[in-house]
Amino acid sequence: MNLQQLYYFRTLAEVKHFTKAAMKLMVTQPSLSHSISDLEAELGIALFVRTNRMVTLTKYGELFLEYVDQSLNLLDEGRARLEDFISPEQGVVSLHYVSSIDPFVPYLVARYFQENKGLQTIFQFQQTSNVAIQNALLSGEANLGLGMVWEPVSGLESYKLGDHELVLLVSANHPLAKQDSVDLRQVRGERFITYRYECVIRWLIDEIFKSLDLKPKIVSETIHDTMIYGSVAADLGVALVPAPLAMKHYNIKALPIENEIPKYEVHLRWRRERYTSPAVSQFRDFVMNSEGLFEHYRASLTER
Repeated sequence: MNLQQLYYFRTLAEVKHFTKAAMKLMVTQPSLSHSISDLEAELGIALFVRTNRMVTLTKYGELFLEYVDQSLNLLDEGRARLEDFISPEQGVVSLHYVSSIDPFVPYLVARYFQENKGLQTIFQFQQTSNVAIQNALLSGEANLGLGMVWEPVSGLESYKLGDHELVLLVSANHPLAKQDSVDLRQVRGERFITYRYECVIRWLIDEIFKSLDLKPKIVSETIHDTMIYGSVAADLGVALVPAPLAMKHYNIKALPIENEIPKYEVHLRWRRERYTSPAVSQFRDFVMNSEGLFEHYRASLTER
């Protein structure tokens, strides 16, 4: 048994397809198949159930995967620590975030570099849903996440950056666009564009509608705020969203809500009890120690 076989095994368990796993590993399919067969022969058990289209783990494979994950993750952390010792001023920060705060993320990183000149940190960005952020943090794919917290998740910590109030988006041609604010009960019967359920904000929006005894006619679901903006501008419907941080190119209007509703909270999240590189720790500490960054950014938008 060698490390290569273990990496091959874990990748195949994730992808569940020999051809796709081979492509991801950049090896030939026969090489991958031969390596897995050798591993099964050495262990004396079948790790996978093979079919024409895909493979699935046997109960023995599921048990073995737990230990393989622990072992390879520990080795990856050890390698990361060595790299940090060699070059403590460099590092990579993998930051996943929701699309509603897309314009805020580069502002945040720019402020970090302004206050920490000389650092050579590389930021890897991924715009995605809250559920995907949570999974990426737990798996180690992401170091940090920016989004909403609906309920505590075992193994994850969070720090609140600020509130992001919800507004009703309507097209500039909509009758409500003549108003300065809106009671959500005015949109009874309107078509709605909203988020898919892997976006935690969808659960919040459902609760708001329920509290007002509203049953929206949903015509479109997405994880991207920009798709919502475009759909509203095209008169496909209206939408309840966090106040857009940039929408100059869209023919829409954001109406403040008159009803008493919860605010959307923006949180920084990370995995507890996992090795964190100096680059990740330094950026996380900067965000937590820079009180009011989100509010300062939003205030700067009104001054432009």
